[in-house]
Parts: sequence; structure tokens; C-alpha cells
Amino acid sequence: MKIVVVSDVHGDYQRLSDIIDAEKDASNVIFLGDGLAESEMLQDEHPALRIYTVRGNCDYTSFSPTSAVASFEGLNFFYTHGQLYGVKNGTDELAEAARARTADVALFGHTHIPCLEKREGLTLFNPGAVTSMRGSMGSYGVIEVKNGSAQFEHKKIK
Repeated sequence: MKIVVVSDVHGDYQRLSDIIDAEKDASNVIFLGDGLAESEMLQDEHPALRIYTVRGNCDYTSFSPTSAVASFEGLNFFYTHGQLYGVKNGTDELAEAARARTADVALFGHTHIPCLEKREGLTLFNPGAVTSMRGSMGSYGVIEVKNGSAQFEHKKIK
């Protein structure tokens, strides 16, 4: 199973749409906030996609949750934007919250910096930001889940 992970779109729907076009075989998208209006547009354009969303600190009018848990092929994924767990200052609070929810994986955004960290049986993964703000070219994540294990990849947006 292929999962696309995106965060921090900040209004750049074209980049988001290009990602989905490039990852046609993905059936799930986890959207980590800051651009939920774009996630709704994506759902309208691709109704067969299963899109999981949480709100970020810039999703002012959203009623989406700030964190959630989803299971894929036996793995539990805790996902959040990250601002409520202080991820700009480290990932300890995030890891603690993920463990409290018996997660195998913690997905987060907010920093605009890609991250893949394995810590005592927990994988922390930040796809980076779809937008090209803060000097980055933009990136997203792809997770391949099979037989209870996951492979993580960061992809740069061209």
C-alpha cells in the first residue's frame, strides 16, 4: 500500500495536484495541515482517494482535529501538524504523544524540514513542505506499507 504524506501546502494547489498526478498508484493521502482548503479541492478532484487530514496552525477556520491515529496493514500511525508538540524545538513531546497512542509511526509537519528518525521502535517522519517558502524547493513523503513494515522516502518537488 502506498501512502502520500504532505504538509504545509499554504495555498499552492498546483504543486499538490502535481504530486498526486506523479503518485497515481497511491490510494491514501495523509495531509498534515496548513492548507486544508487545498485538501478539500483535492478530494473533489480525486474522489477515489482516501484523504486523512489534521489542521495546522494556519488552518484558522477548520474544524478538523489537531491529531489522529490511523492503521495501515497492522501499523498504527499517529499524525499531527506538530505545533502543539513543540516540534520546532525537538521531537520528544511528539514521541511521547505517539507512544501514548501505541503508534508505530509519528507523522508531523510545521517545521518545513524533512525528517526521518527512528527512536526506540518509533519512526518519526516529516515530509517537509509542499510550498517553496523559507528557501526550500518543496518536498513530500511516500510511505510503502507491506506485511506490517514500512519504507519511508522523501521526494523533492521539481
